[in-house]
Amino acid sequence: MSNDPRKPVFAAVKHRLPDIWNDAGNILAMDNLLDAFGFPREGADEALHSIGGPIGMIDVELLGVAKPEASDLAQWVEPIRKACLDYEINTIRRIAAFITTLAHEGGFKVGARENMNYSAERMAEVWPSRFRGPNALARSLHRKPEKIANHVYANRMGNGPPESGDGWRFRGNGPLQLTGRANHEAFAKAVGMTLDEAVQWIGTVEGGVMAAAWFWEENDINRLADTPGVSDETRRINGGEIGIRDRRAIFDRLVDAMLEREREA
Repeated sequence: MSNDPRKPVFAAVKHRLPDIWNDAGNILAMDNLLDAFGFPREGADEALHSIGGPIGMIDVELLGVAKPEASDLAQWVEPIRKACLDYEINTIRRIAAFITTLAHEGGFKVGARENMNYSAERMAEVWPSRFRGPNALARSLHRKPEKIANHVYANRMGNGPPESGDGWRFRGNGPLQLTGRANHEAFAKAVGMTLDEAVQWIGTVEGGVMAAAWFWEENDINRLADTPGVSDETRRINGGEIGIRDRRAIFDRLVDAMLEREREA
């Protein structure tokens, strides 16, 4: 007989909402919501601690290979293992690509938000078609992070115009730097939260890693990670190859470390 503590909860919801129970994403959303409130899964702790293979290699030492200067890495280990289990990020290449993204984008900093404190000169480098020169607009936005975010992210990714404040509110969030109202709304729906709740949860270790893995699956990045190099997944995440040299260096270190462990096993 199953001793799954979630079984009565799922049974009750299925009984009361039979018409929507099997809709795509609803079961996952319920699981994620229960995770958010710390509701246990059957054998979850034992499974995470006893797992082998590439996912079993994820530990403080491996995360330190990715980001040597990061501190308090222990708190990231179990959430990353769980995300990799849940979203089939389960080969050396996939795990290396996923951890590379977390290390490069958020640096394993809890509650990481995108730093929009650009100088006019830097804006001209990052967005040359908008601020080349730097032009008068760039100089007017110099070192004004909220105004910069509201301008450069306006009317895209589901955001409203600059005066809506969406650019600042939905700037890069969490370890993968999830960006844009549309992505935040879709993630909130997937985990059964309100938009405000989801934005806040992404600022935690568990929520941030879950949002990263959700985005990973939604954008078919496992398939891209199965191909050589890190360019394909970088373009899918960022729309370009910003930071590609750093990503390659992290990825190569991780793959080398994991292959060395595999040889020693």
